Amino acid sequence: MPGERTDGWSLIETPERAAEAAASIIRRGGAAASVHLRRRALSLLDLKGGEIVVDVGAGAGVVTADLAKLVAPGGRVFAVDRSALLLERARDFVRDAGVGHQVDIRVADARSMPFGAAFDAAVCQWLLLHVDDPAAVLTEMKRVTRRGGRVLALEMDWETAIVQPGDREVTRRILHLASDRHIDPWIGRRLPGLFAATGFADASIHPMMLLDQGGEDRVWLDWLMERAAAALEAAVITRDDYAAWTNDLEAAFAGNRFLFGVVQFAVLGYVPA
Repeated sequence: MPGERTDGWSLIETPERAAEAAASIIRRGGAAASVHLRRRALSLLDLKGGEIVVDVGAGAGVVTADLAKLVAPGGRVFAVDRSALLLERARDFVRDAGVGHQVDIRVADARSMPFGAAFDAAVCQWLLLHVDDPAAVLTEMKRVTRRGGRVLALEMDWETAIVQPGDREVTRRILHLASDRHIDPWIGRRLPGLFAATGFADASIHPMMLLDQGGEDRVWLDWLMERAAAALEAAVITRDDYAAWTNDLEAAFAGNRFLFGVVQFAVLGYVPA
C-alpha cells in the first residue's frame, strides 16, 4: 500500500529473494529451540481433528505444516501470504511434510483476506514485527474467525535478546542494530494491548523464552554471526570487535558455554460469542 513502512521481510518480489527468505525461515524454524517454543505456543489453541485454521503470513509453510498435523484427521489449514513466491516454497514444504492434501494456499494481504467468518482459529507467528499496521491484521484475523473461535499471535520482542559470552558494549551494538532492522522490534510487549484494543474476549498472555544453549545445532549461532557481519558492514563495530566477538562465541559454543535467548509473547484471544 502507498506510504506503508517496509523492512527486508515485508516484500518478497524476486525468485532469488524468495529462495533466500524461505531457506532462512525453514532453517530457523527447524532449530530445536524454535520447534520447542512453537509447539508450546500452538498447544494453547487446543486444536482438534476436523477444525479449520488460517495461518496468516504463512511464509515458507513451517507453522502451516505443524497446524495441519494438529487438525488431522479431517481438518484443513489455509496458508495466506502476500508473497506468491514464498507460498510456492510453502507448497513444497507442506507436501514434503506429508500434509499437502490438508493445505489450501491463498495469496492475500493479511489486512484484507478473501474469507468470511470461516475459521475455528487464526494464527500468526513472527509476522506483526514486519507489518506497518499490526492492529489491522489482528482485526482481520478476528473477522475471519467464527464466534467463540481462537486467535493466537506469537511474536518476538527483539530488545530482550541476550547472548553469552561477548563484550558488553559490542554485544549491545550488534543486538541493537539487529533489533532495529524490523518495523516494530517491540511488538511482543505491545501484543497484549493490541489484543485488548481489538476487542478479543478472555485474552491471555504467555511469555516464553526461545533458549539455545548450543549442542550440534548451529542455527542461532550462525544467525548471530550474520548479525555481527551486518554490524561490521554498517560500521557499528570495528573489524577487531568483530573478530574478538565471533571468536568468543565460537569458543563458547565448542566448550558448552554458549547461550542465546530472546523473549517471545504468545497472546491468545477469543472472538466474542
